[in-house]
Amino acid sequence: MKNKTLLIAAAALVAGVVSSEAQVYSANVVGYANVPLATGYTLVANPLDDGNGNQLTNLVAGLPNKSQVVTWNGTGYNTAIIKGASGWASSVPLPPGTGFFVKVPSGQTNVFVGSVIAAAGASVTNSLATGYNLVGSPIAYAGDATTSTSINLGGTLANKSQLVDWNSGTQGFDTAVIKGASGWGGSFPITVGQGFFVKTPAPATWVQTLP
Repeated sequence: MKNKTLLIAAAALVAGVVSSEAQVYSANVVGYANVPLATGYTLVANPLDDGNGNQLTNLVAGLPNKSQVVTWNGTGYNTAIIKGASGWASSVPLPPGTGFFVKVPSGQTNVFVGSVIAAAGASVTNSLATGYNLVGSPIAYAGDATTSTSINLGGTLANKSQLVDWNSGTQGFDTAVIKGASGWGGSFPITVGQGFFVKTPAPATWVQTLP
């Protein structure tokens, strides 16, 4: 499935948010993002605040039975939460900027609905702990995470930091992109609603600002 993302969001996002795989149409601060899910595991992130606690049971309510959500606790994966005939077995909060795996029995599109978490001109902070962090952009931006000033991640991280994404086609992790003394060892494009791992040698503060 070609990885296309459609986001309808704030007018303030129109400039600088659009990538070749994401289109933005002005409405107001409330919008939605269609995030494709491949058969098997897809690594996603919540790009919007649903205004109702951002519970798993609300964010992925439309997925079919036997779907699974797997979250990260900082050192390992939590037990999968499985959807059965009576609904999701349990729920956890997944606020904007939180990455998680979704496993589906066949290709799907999940629709995230909500508000952009930062007002125009305001900032949002995603705190990164030492080691691996499973995250996504808490503002619905798309672009190269190593160079985009809107995403503002590449320059934030120290040398020896790593970015690792999940390949839904091969169902495995791609080779890490590592930051050295001369900068990042490659590009790291992300789309709206995409989750990825950030590995840092020390705690870091990732700040993004809405135009």
